[in-house]
Amino acid sequence: MATGSTTLTDYPRPNVAVDIAVLTVADGTLNVVIQRDEQGRAALPGRFVRERHTVEETVREVLELKLGLSPDHVHPHLLAVFSDPDRDRRGWTISVAHAVALPAVELSDVTGELAPVTPTGQLASGERVLYDHAQIIAAATDKLRERYEDQPDPDNLLRPPYTLSELRELHEAILGRRLMRDSFNRRAQPLLAPQLDAEGKPATRIGGGRPARLYAKDAPPTATFGWRLPSPRPDTQ
Repeated sequence: MATGSTTLTDYPRPNVAVDIAVLTVADGTLNVVIQRDEQGRAALPGRFVRERHTVEETVREVLELKLGLSPDHVHPHLLAVFSDPDRDRRGWTISVAHAVALPAVELSDVTGELAPVTPTGQLASGERVLYDHAQIIAAATDKLRERYEDQPDPDNLLRPPYTLSELRELHEAILGRRLMRDSFNRRAQPLLAPQLDAEGKPATRIGGGRPARLYAKDAPPTATFGWRLPSPRPDTQ
């Protein structure tokens, strides 16, 4: 019987990297944070896992060293592992991809730029991103949409209190499509807790038209999750 090597160094090993898709909604559009290399090419922020470092430590390093974000307040979730041997021309590299969605106001000083993305996860400008980062962005936007089909604002992208119109506009930005207002309101309203004024009455915001009722972040205890967004309709423009 043939004897095999028991030394791990006898086997080729890939590089391991952590890439993070940071999503946000700004100016009514879904965006992702990109950074540029010395040639000006767009890519997601990322970092190779250093010797004796964990993936979790590397996530914190990307947040702090690459993005200028506090790893104590920003907590990306594991998205997927991207392991195509040819994904990086520089060498065999596996990416342990993560994603997080943050309010735009928290990204005002982020290292990088906000790039609008399409519903399929491509850069709206048509610019290509390096490696297979387009696949990572697409996977991150898919997961974001799934979360927003289950709850009104699971990633806290809106600052409470907010109106139903503001919530609908957030969902439209994430979907990249318009939603029927009345249908959306009927499905979303039971999952929201009204913001109360000093007298314990529902608070409103006065704008150009009728006063709009305000809603708090927390849903009432009787709310049932697992709702689905109303069917989108294409823009008529």
